[in-house]
Amino acid sequence: MNLDWWTGTIDEARLSDTFDNDALISGRAWTDFCEQLKGAGEHILREDVPSSPLDRATGYRHLMGLLWTGITQAMTFSDPMHPCFSQVARTDVFKWGLDCPDAAYRSASIDGSQNYRIDGRLGTAHYLSFQVNEGMTNHGNLRGDQLALEPDGTFVLWVGPDKQSGNWMPTPPDADFLIVRQFFYDWNTETTASLHVERVPDSDSTLAGVENLNTPTPDRVARQLASIATWLNASAKFWVDVEVMGQMSDRNRFQAATAKPESGGAIENLNGWGHFDLGPDEALIIDVQPADALYWSVHLGNFWWESLDYSHRYTSINGFQAALDEDGNFRAVVAHRDPGFMNWLDSCGHSRGPMLFRWIVADHAPEPECKVVPFNQIRHHLPSSTHQITPSERKAVIASRHAGVLRRFAL
Repeated sequence: MNLDWWTGTIDEARLSDTFDNDALISGRAWTDFCEQLKGAGEHILREDVPSSPLDRATGYRHLMGLLWTGITQAMTFSDPMHPCFSQVARTDVFKWGLDCPDAAYRSASIDGSQNYRIDGRLGTAHYLSFQVNEGMTNHGNLRGDQLALEPDGTFVLWVGPDKQSGNWMPTPPDADFLIVRQFFYDWNTETTASLHVERVPDSDSTLAGVENLNTPTPDRVARQLASIATWLNASAKFWVDVEVMGQMSDRNRFQAATAKPESGGAIENLNGWGHFDLGPDEALIIDVQPADALYWSVHLGNFWWESLDYSHRYTSINGFQAALDEDGNFRAVVAHRDPGFMNWLDSCGHSRGPMLFRWIVADHAPEPECKVVPFNQIRHHLPSSTHQITPSERKAVIASRHAGVLRRFAL
C-alpha cells in the first residue's frame, strides 16, 4: 500500500540520510513545493466530487487544514531517541481521516529497537488506549483499564523489545509510532490522563547531547518541503478516492463492521463505515440495537473525510448521549434540518459524505438498518416512544456540547 498520505512520512524526511543542499540554496525546493501545492487544488475540481458552493469552500479549507497539519508535523520536535508526546490534536478545528468527535489524540515517535518508559496518571476518559504502530500497521493495543496501578493511582508502562515486569507493550524492530486515544462519553465531566514518555538508555548509550532535529540545515529543510507537498497531495487524493468508492458501493447503508489494524485502527475497535446521499427534502433513518460495548458512537463526515462540526452542531452521538427507544433500539435521523427528535445527525448542508459506527470492546458488531424517507414523513417511520426535543432544548444541548469541547481542548 502506498503510504504517502500517512503523516509519518513527514517525520521520516527529518530523519533521512539523503542530502541535497543545492535544492534549497538554489530555490528549487521552494519552487517545487509551491507547484505541488498548486496541483493539490485539482482534487477539489474533480468531476466525481460535489461542486456546490459549500463543498467547494469546504474542499479548499480542507487543503488549508492539510497544509497546517503538514507544516506542524514537520516543525514539531519528534525524535525517537528523545521522545515526547504531542499536544492534544485539536480535531474540532483541524480534521483528517474521519477523526472521532469524542476523542483527544496524542502521539510520539519511537524506534522499535529501543525501550521506553511512560509514567502517567489515569484521568476519567471513558476509553484510553495505547497503540504501537509500524507505519499504518497496528502491532498492539493496551487499554487504560488493563493497566496495573500503583497505590497512589499512578502507573508505569514499558514499551519496547525487552520484556518488563508489570505493564509492558512489545515492539517489532520497525515500530515508529505510539498513538494514544482518549474517548470521552460525558464531555463535561471526564478528564484527560497525564502522560510522560522517555527512552530508557542501555549501558552503551546516553541521553546527553540532544540534537535538535529541527535545526534548519539546507538539506533537512529541502526534504521537509518535499515531504509536506507530497503528503498533502497524496492525502487530498486518498480521502476523496475513498469516499467516491464508498458512494458507489455503500450509499445510504453501512458495511459490516470489522477491526482494521492494517489501516491504523485499534484492534478492539470494530468500524462500520457507511455513506449518506440525501436530497434537500430527504432523511435517512438508522435503526440498530447497540452491542454490549465499552464504547460506541456514530457520526458524520464531509466528502473530504473530515468529521462535521461537532462543537456547534449535532453531528455525532455516543452511547452516553444516545436516547434509546422502549424496545432498546437506537434510532437516529440524518437530515439537513432538525426533525425534532433527540437522535438527530445534522448533515450541516452536505448532500453526501461518510458515516461511521465505532464499537469498542463489543460482544458483537451490530448491523444497522437504513431507510431513506421523505423529511415530512419521518414521524411515520419511528416508534411513538422515540424521544423528541424542542428547539430551545436543542439549543441548550448544543451549548453544553460546545462547552465540553472547549474543556477537552483547553491548554
